[in-house]
Amino acid sequence: MTAQVLIAVASVVALFALATGIRRIAGRFVIGAESQRKAVHVGVGIHAMLLPLLLNREGFLVFAGLAAAALFVLRMPGVATDGIGASLHSVQRRSWGDFLFLVAVTLLFVLSAGHPALYTLPIAVLTLSDAAAALVGTRYGQLRFGGDDRIKSVEGSATFLVVTWIVAVIILQLGTEIPRANVIWLATLVALFATYVEADSWRGLDNLFVPVGIFVLLVTWSDSSPVILAVITLVWLSLLVAAQVYAPRIGMTAHAARTALVALILSTIAASPINSVLPVMAFFAAMMARSAVEDTEPVLDFVATLVLTGVIWLLTGNVFGDNAVAYYSATFAAVGSGYVAFALRRTRLRVPGGAAAAALFLFVYWLLLPHIIDFIGWTPEIPLLLVAGAVTIVTLLSEVLRPKSWGNRNPGLRLAITALAMLMPVYVYEVLS
Repeated sequence: MTAQVLIAVASVVALFALATGIRRIAGRFVIGAESQRKAVHVGVGIHAMLLPLLLNREGFLVFAGLAAAALFVLRMPGVATDGIGASLHSVQRRSWGDFLFLVAVTLLFVLSAGHPALYTLPIAVLTLSDAAAALVGTRYGQLRFGGDDRIKSVEGSATFLVVTWIVAVIILQLGTEIPRANVIWLATLVALFATYVEADSWRGLDNLFVPVGIFVLLVTWSDSSPVILAVITLVWLSLLVAAQVYAPRIGMTAHAARTALVALILSTIAASPINSVLPVMAFFAAMMARSAVEDTEPVLDFVATLVLTGVIWLLTGNVFGDNAVAYYSATFAAVGSGYVAFALRRTRLRVPGGAAAAALFLFVYWLLLPHIIDFIGWTPEIPLLLVAGAVTIVTLLSEVLRPKSWGNRNPGLRLAITALAMLMPVYVYEVLS
């Protein structure tokens, strides 16, 4: 274990050296901030692909903890703007892509044990396809689309699609036993999915959404026949077109509708339909909250909440060895109830409406509980309904008692953090007791 700790420390030091080197080279040859960021991104991605050759599970978790601390250091005032952190953070836009990339790499490392392609392919796409798309889009991109911090070019996205397809074909062919015909269709599905998600993500969330989504696709459909893969691809594209067309009719932006659709489908695949009932209910609660938010899109807030919460519980369950999806569902009982209270925050129905929502979410959780326990394969010592009820009530009260004058940004993430802060210690107690 001592050797693993030393390798983990050396790996983090290497990342600091990479950032320092790129910063110094950029200063000497007047390289732009975006080019610096992409150079660091490629270097870190290649480094990440080599980690399974150097670290075991325990050593990697040490590395992940040290790397997270290093990323905080690189964001410190002074370091982020003028020091070595400038190679990552001198681009003037809000992004948590560096932390999300670390989360994605950690999740893939833990989940893909014994299956190198499941780890390498998502990271290779995020590293190579993204860099190629940025290079082509910056230099040759003329046809722009998107808005805010997700302005892309058709030329860049086309490059991302082609490079992803090539990378997927090579890795799937060399690193798996999947038949050649299946490889072609699976690579096509992965390329189309990754290109869409990269183009529609915001604030660096593609660093999490792309690799985790690719992993889910590979785990779910790697053994499917070419016909099934072709049907899945066509159905998925059809659903995206439908979301684009019908979004205005339900008062949503096309971007929000497409993103929510993909997130809900992936979460249903990863967690099973039974464990996705409460997240879907929470989605409709988030739809209710749209009018209560002044400067953000609640549906996008919900998508970020859904994916990040799912990743946290998936990673936690795999690290501790006991499936945590029951607590994942409990999280969305609390989040959904809180969303309803948030939607009614300026009305007299804030308290009774929130209470009614909590009762509904907990009733559904109670109905699903036997199936959830069968799915996770173990029964917690503290009754799950009691835990879910207490967390839902406290989370709801945190929203109901929150002063109306306070900011209203990202209610879903705020509610999820409140629920996770209570649920996580209970889960850890259960698995360690």
